[in-house]
Amino acid sequence: MTNIIIYAMGTGGDIDPMVGVGIELQRRGHAVTFLSNDYFKPRIVAAGLEFVSVGTLEQYHKGNSAEAWEPRNHTDNFEHYHAPAFEPAFEYVKNLADKNVLVLALGEENGARVAAEKFNIPFVKVILSPNIVFSAYSPPAPMSWAIPKYIPRFMVRFLLRRNRKTRFKVFCKAPHTAEYIATRDRLECPLIFQTESKAILQIGFFPEWFGMRAKDWPVELKLVGFPLQNRASENMRRELDAFIAQQGAPLIFTTGTGVKDVAELFEEGRKICEQLQVPGLFVGGNTGAELLQGSALCMHMDYMDFEYALPKCLAIIHHGGMGTTAQAIKAGIPQLIRPLKYDQPDNAERVYKLGLGTYVMPEKFKVEEVAPIIGNMLQKAKNSKALKHYAADVNNSSAIMNACDLIERVGKTVGIK
Repeated sequence: MTNIIIYAMGTGGDIDPMVGVGIELQRRGHAVTFLSNDYFKPRIVAAGLEFVSVGTLEQYHKGNSAEAWEPRNHTDNFEHYHAPAFEPAFEYVKNLADKNVLVLALGEENGARVAAEKFNIPFVKVILSPNIVFSAYSPPAPMSWAIPKYIPRFMVRFLLRRNRKTRFKVFCKAPHTAEYIATRDRLECPLIFQTESKAILQIGFFPEWFGMRAKDWPVELKLVGFPLQNRASENMRRELDAFIAQQGAPLIFTTGTGVKDVAELFEEGRKICEQLQVPGLFVGGNTGAELLQGSALCMHMDYMDFEYALPKCLAIIHHGGMGTTAQAIKAGIPQLIRPLKYDQPDNAERVYKLGLGTYVMPEKFKVEEVAPIIGNMLQKAKNSKALKHYAADVNNSSAIMNACDLIERVGKTVGIK
């Protein structure tokens, strides 16, 4: 039996795949401990996994504020997620250094990964979206939009590395970073710039055709498919079915589990539904219901089981998070993405290239521009071979099982039983 420590912070789209991995590893006889924010404790405990808190509810809500999701906010939500979690995660892993331990973590700039490296504990890096992978041949959007195709790859590699180094310097000088750097110095693991992972295995939770593997991707990166997870009650499903029975197949509008400020999307979405005369189902947000009052075509729900709902819908308009993107592909419906930041612009570009939908940047998301795009997208979807082809592939995927097979296999190669 292996002691497996899972570290994951972020939104529901980050946590749910890791919970799925934890459940399967525990089913196989391993002892799984999940390090995350208190916000996700009920979800993790309900899955039967041991939970260790490395973040507070207050930190979670600050990390998901409208300010944190502002595209021009380059410090992102690191100061509310990973920075305060660094020391408790580091200490927890450090105290298990002499045990039969394997660390499984999203990303690298976190206390669990740093402790694993410092104390020679095997570390597996989990990547949820292709934009994380450093590549001169396939740089992520929106950066790729600014790089002309004729520039030699060695120059692209230099530009990408310089961009990362510049962002690193900006990060180090940010006001909130001083305490984080001091914490790392005190723990004798100073912050350094690096682009290469020291993980014994990297797992990409997306298919080869979505990742579009570049020839300079690391050989230890294995792509296993989309790790689709669902959490919904029968009451939610009955409410959805009643709405569809009365109104017909709807458009779905959502900003995902992280963004709570939905005013702009929902207000324009309501106008789009009224102009196209199609029903709209609006999911998430703190004020969603209030924004839709008085509309006979629109309904709000706090949460929705997309695996159940999306096959019943015309299309989905969303933020471009990987979980929602994958569920739309699985359902075989078109998607219009309104990306904000992180992996979202890159996911939107990949959806467009694969013929599975299109995207509109937030500043252009207005009814007069978006309604015709959605109308055209719905027409094309009727005869889309791409939608059917990729839906079949995702429905036949066993991503979590494949990931756990790899984790067990690589664990044995480094002496973990």
